[in-house]
Amino acid sequence: MNILMVSMDFPPTVGGIAAHVYELSHAMAAKGHKVNVVARALKHGTYPPSDLVDIRPIALKFIAPLYGLQIRSFIRDILPEVKPDIIHIHGMGPLEWYNITAVPLVYTNHTSGYLNRIKKGGIRRMALLKRLFKKPLLFLAPSRELLEVPFPITAVQKFIPNGVDSAKYMFDPELRNKFRKKLDLQDNQPMGILTRRMVPKNGVAYLAKAAKYITNDKMFLLLIGDGPEKEALEGSLYRYIPGRYRMLGAMKHDEIIPYYSAADFSVLPSLMEATSISGLEAMASGLPLVGTRVGGIPELIEDGKNGFLCEPANEKDLAEKIDLLLSKDLRKLGDHSRAMVERKFDWQKIADQTLEAYESVL
Repeated sequence: MNILMVSMDFPPTVGGIAAHVYELSHAMAAKGHKVNVVARALKHGTYPPSDLVDIRPIALKFIAPLYGLQIRSFIRDILPEVKPDIIHIHGMGPLEWYNITAVPLVYTNHTSGYLNRIKKGGIRRMALLKRLFKKPLLFLAPSRELLEVPFPITAVQKFIPNGVDSAKYMFDPELRNKFRKKLDLQDNQPMGILTRRMVPKNGVAYLAKAAKYITNDKMFLLLIGDGPEKEALEGSLYRYIPGRYRMLGAMKHDEIIPYYSAADFSVLPSLMEATSISGLEAMASGLPLVGTRVGGIPELIEDGKNGFLCEPANEKDLAEKIDLLLSKDLRKLGDHSRAMVERKFDWQKIADQTLEAYESVL
């Protein structure tokens, strides 16, 4: 199959959409399919080197409302060369001016911005969504929540979760020893890890508040990420668990990987979330999870088997579930996480599901 992906988020840009498009396109290419990716041209840095996927950079100009028009023109220009069997758009922006009907269109509804629009409602917002969602023949989403549309659409709808490269994220005992020494951790100190942007939707503030109620006095928290809430979060952690946390700021994906081996569990305190990629990375590394009952997180946590679910925006419930987790056999729970990834969430399996969904509209 000849596939044209369209996404303005692609590495080295960080984030869930960028990681999803990169991994999915490479998994499909590894299966023998031809994959081109239209991605935003970089002002700084370079795209990751690849022998499998062809990157087609587009330099966007002027103001954001005109980006969709430029993307449409760019796609039209490369169609005679690329000759795709299917075009797969990720994110809402490129849909705005899209009107190419010669090739079947697939759309993946990725972001919490969509949920915010639905929550706010309004005639104009709903009219825009109705106009955009008439265009794809296949409507995919990485959480069941993002698959829900509050009006009828003709597209085939299918939930396909995010994935993870299970060969890349594996528990490494040597890295565990090395990085726990780097953090000056004792053998009997369980460490929780959180790797996400410190913005309201990710609920990190509730983890900081939960630290006040966690009864395990040895637990250590490692936070990797940056964002506008960072300073306030550090103030709360210093108040509640002084000396038992570290904040390392933003890091590249490859720099984060060793810290998963150093950790004992991962926390997903989100208020909105698809099938969390950081959660999947932790699971592939053999970690159990504590996460909120929102979006795609319940797809990752089999309550009591590889972690525990808690209510969103509820620091006391989050603290109780962390304490409960710490009373269990963390290695056994983590082994179940790893088995779930191999069974359901490896990118090769996600690519197979996506290719099968493509066939339904070809």
